[in-house]
Amino acid sequence: MIKTLNSMLCLVLFMAFVDNIEAARVYRNSVEISQQNLPQIEGMRDLLRRGGNDLVYIEGSRTYDTLRFGNRGGRLPFRFTFTDRFNTKWTVDLTSTHDDITLVIPCGTEMYWFGADENPTRTGSDAQTSWAQVLFTYARGSWWNSAGVRISFLGFKEKNAGEWSVDTARWNSIMDMAEKGVQITGAVMDQVSQGAALYASGGAAGQK
Repeated sequence: MIKTLNSMLCLVLFMAFVDNIEAARVYRNSVEISQQNLPQIEGMRDLLRRGGNDLVYIEGSRTYDTLRFGNRGGRLPFRFTFTDRFNTKWTVDLTSTHDDITLVIPCGTEMYWFGADENPTRTGSDAQTSWAQVLFTYARGSWWNSAGVRISFLGFKEKNAGEWSVDTARWNSIMDMAEKGVQITGAVMDQVSQGAALYASGGAAGQK
């Protein structure tokens, strides 16, 4: 009896170890970014407010999609990719049933997620959408569906379209800072503008 209990305990501990052996990973154009430095909604709103703009949630834009990974037998890790409105390619590795990843991305009326059974999986949004907050979590499987990744999507628009906004150059500057460990808030607005000027002049390549 004791031997059986010990064997069961070892199995439980082993499964917990396997489930948490590696944290989720996020890559921007093949370069890993720490989760704590990924753009978040309050940080992006703070940044835009410094320029007289803001992000506003679009009522009714919340949607849910699930990427099913029957092609892997529903076994972790799950890798999927997507490209944002400014042509940044993202790669996400979900490695644990407890993983959750939240980030804000520039987005249009639709997003395409690649790597799962339905390839690509499409998420549609309101015509006003210019940004999205996305949350990725583990989705359990069932008799009819394999396990996968649940996507929670919230659409946002810029409050003052004619005011200071984040364009491709500024977005690249923001993400360069995130890669270096900088958390994105309004406090980095001057650096964002300076970095955008470098991209616009073609000087960014010489800075890397």
